[in-house]
Amino acid sequence: MKQLVLYCLLLLGLTNPVTAQITITNSVFPSIGDTLHYAFGNQPGAINQIFTPPGGGQQWELINLQPTQLWNQVMKHPQTGSVSGSFPAASILYNPTNSSSEVYLQVTGTQVFDMGYYGLDELGLGLNLLFIKVPALEESWAPVNFFDIHQSASNVLTAFDAPLAPPILINLVPTADSFRIRVTYQRLGVIDAWGTLAIPGGTFDVLRKKQTEYKSTAVDVKVAPLGWIDISTIGGQQILPLGTDTITTFHFLNNVSKEAIAICTLNTAQNAVTGVQYKALPPPIATFAPSLNESLFVYPNPVQNTLYVHFTNGDAGAIFEWRLINAQGRQVLGQTVEAAVAENDISIPVAHLAPGIYEVILQRNGVSVGRGRVVKN
Repeated sequence: MKQLVLYCLLLLGLTNPVTAQITITNSVFPSIGDTLHYAFGNQPGAINQIFTPPGGGQQWELINLQPTQLWNQVMKHPQTGSVSGSFPAASILYNPTNSSSEVYLQVTGTQVFDMGYYGLDELGLGLNLLFIKVPALEESWAPVNFFDIHQSASNVLTAFDAPLAPPILINLVPTADSFRIRVTYQRLGVIDAWGTLAIPGGTFDVLRKKQTEYKSTAVDVKVAPLGWIDISTIGGQQILPLGTDTITTFHFLNNVSKEAIAICTLNTAQNAVTGVQYKALPPPIATFAPSLNESLFVYPNPVQNTLYVHFTNGDAGAIFEWRLINAQGRQVLGQTVEAAVAENDISIPVAHLAPGIYEVILQRNGVSVGRGRVVKN
């Protein structure tokens, strides 16, 4: 199979000029302090010409995507993580979208590796566990050129004591000593095309990486004196989201942007795009570091007519400014207010605003001290 891929790419090299494509260097590798700005969209009608054959000089369009969610991916020092000692070689830590889990990356001069994470398990058991990938799974490499093929594989083996297990596991094996989750990853990345990609806000020169990942998940139980037993299926029935998943994505990469210009996830049949993560332009307001002693809460969420902002303050007469930002990073409403000591409430009429995702930014003396995201129906 690999020989066939290599042969096809060799033919492409004979039929396409090699001077018009970009080369991606390690200058786009993430580093501590970076904030990567992403939007998400899943409108099928806005996804055009993604399914093109390999080759060069192509044009792809995602210009009509509408953001359904924003994500500021903040690259932090790994020592700020709660389990940094388990990842001594880590270079960076970040939190996935809508999650407090901690993902640890190792960045070298030529590769970026996913070392694993600490947080909620992916099986929906409700457990916070440590998942270490051995060896670390390659996320990206440099330099990246047309024709490149990279393969990577990794394994995870995470055990936990039976008292921590949820009823769905305990009821299956009441005499269990402990359980463990087994995950294997096999990943193939092929740089199969180059051209330009248009997204909302800009057009970029890109290389297209087609990535295919096979992820297999199983659960074992340890019972004396038998040892570890695979219980992924009981009586021929699957009890959890286990087995092997095939995850295919198109990554459109640029030689200047640290964000991928777009990552398109395909369905199982690989004939439709189920969602797109793309570079947010212009970038939304950067994720803030809370300061002072104020906290902010917005409600109701989603909102239709009136949005309420609740925050606390320890200094009578302090001047605050709130701003309402739309998904494109533009201010649509704003006001300066004098806060009372302790509890404060602001009402914001939003019935006239277009449906979408908005963020409330609270500032004191020009410094962000709180923010909240809300959906307008």
